[in-house]
Amino acid sequence: MKAVIGVLAAALLAAVLPARAAFDQTHALLTAELHKYVDHSLVHYKLWREHPEGLNRYLAELAAITPEEYEKFSENEKKALWINAYNALIIKIVLDHYPIHGTKSYYPPNSARQIPNLWDDYHYKVAGRDVNLYAIEHYILRKDFKDPRVHFAVVCASRGCPYLRRTAYTPATLDHDLDEAARRYMADPQHVQYDPENQTIRVSKLFQWFPLDFAQAAGYKTIPDPPPTDNDIVAAYVLSFAAPEVKAKFPDISRVDVDYMPYDWALNDAD
Repeated sequence: MKAVIGVLAAALLAAVLPARAAFDQTHALLTAELHKYVDHSLVHYKLWREHPEGLNRYLAELAAITPEEYEKFSENEKKALWINAYNALIIKIVLDHYPIHGTKSYYPPNSARQIPNLWDDYHYKVAGRDVNLYAIEHYILRKDFKDPRVHFAVVCASRGCPYLRRTAYTPATLDHDLDEAARRYMADPQHVQYDPENQTIRVSKLFQWFPLDFAQAAGYKTIPDPPPTDNDIVAAYVLSFAAPEVKAKFPDISRVDVDYMPYDWALNDAD
């Protein structure tokens, strides 16, 4: 009898309490904050730190997503969610430590890399999961979606990172926007430089860290014999974005040298 009363009470309570609104797949709260504090891919951390309310509301929205709700998301809804979550959470971590005055000699003093255990120690709840930055990037985005374009969408709070948009990624335009992010990255000489005279392509270290992520998109659907080198994969992928007249100057991928440029870990600070 008590069990029946308990069930009835729960049902009555559910009936009178307002239902939580479905998650906003436009990520409007995050877009509003990016519009306020991002300018040409640089972040006004000083001003944002004084007004973190909007970002905190967005993070609360991510935390409120239930596992059951998340399972009903489409693939693009899930992918956009995790890209935005990564970008929002690293901003949150930087704001909590700003201004950064680190002492590690191998990073700029204001680098986010000066924050101890940046990728591992800061845990947040997203869609019912306890995650840190490392888990989002490697166990979710790279492992679950296997889409190399996400490398050009997640922004690690550094000047060497991909361009930080002033709008959140949304599922409705995700493929178009990821294509645009990749093209923009490839067209930026900070990340990619062509030297036909020496048959050399200079690229960001991002490609050195994750060469196999680009293999299928580079045309290696199966593993040939002999297998391609990491440099073969990177050269093929990068050249797939090159203008035809540039690509024609690199006729043999196996003869192309790939140099990896130093990564700029300075904070992407607008102030």
